[in-house]
Amino acid sequence: MSEPYEPVPGDDCPGCAYPIHTPAQVEQFVRQVAAEGRQLIVHCNGDAAAELWVSTAEAVGAEHPGWLATRPVMIHAQTVRDDQLDRMARLGMIASIFSAHSWFWGDTHMTNFGPVRERRISPARSALDRGVRVTLHQDTPVTPPDMILTLWAAVNRISRSGAPIGLEQRISTWEALRAVTTEAAYQYGEEETKGQLRPGMRADLVVLSGDPLATRPQDLRDIEVIATYKDGEAVFTA
Repeated sequence: MSEPYEPVPGDDCPGCAYPIHTPAQVEQFVRQVAAEGRQLIVHCNGDAAAELWVSTAEAVGAEHPGWLATRPVMIHAQTVRDDQLDRMARLGMIASIFSAHSWFWGDTHMTNFGPVRERRISPARSALDRGVRVTLHQDTPVTPPDMILTLWAAVNRISRSGAPIGLEQRISTWEALRAVTTEAAYQYGEEETKGQLRPGMRADLVVLSGDPLATRPQDLRDIEVIATYKDGEAVFTA
């Protein structure tokens, strides 16, 4: 983090945590990947980590502009700031957001970050409003691979205690569905074959027990997957 976590009893100086890699190491990694023309997907939770990834991508992207076409990704983007999202939009960097954090750990985030930073956990609305493409993920086995819960969390932003977690960062059901279908396919360069239901696309799809767009946001997590198809073949039926 660029600013310390909130103090807790017995620890008046909790610090900002620490990076896994030094800036020099990150720059070396990114420069090597750019030279090979490969996509890079980087795990960033804190805003200091986000700053290191964005600033390095800016520097290396200026040297290898073609590399940005590989669609660099920031995984989690948990506490990314608006100024960083503005720069991500210019880079074409995708924010893959762990939206269920607001449900599983929203109450803990209030303790760790305080009310101002807690409201901005997983800021999908800010990202979309700034032209950043957004996908949603679960980080399994940290949480179960439950995409319906992921959709519900992004649309409702409620903690397990029932507390609202920055309702201004909610996204619509349509935006959440796009994040796990068309945008997910785009993230991996598969938008010509996956992510939409139309002629010519691979028949990778699910059948749901209800229409998400006709369901009240608070009831989205009650929808069930009743069948899954891979390349047109049923691989799961309820």
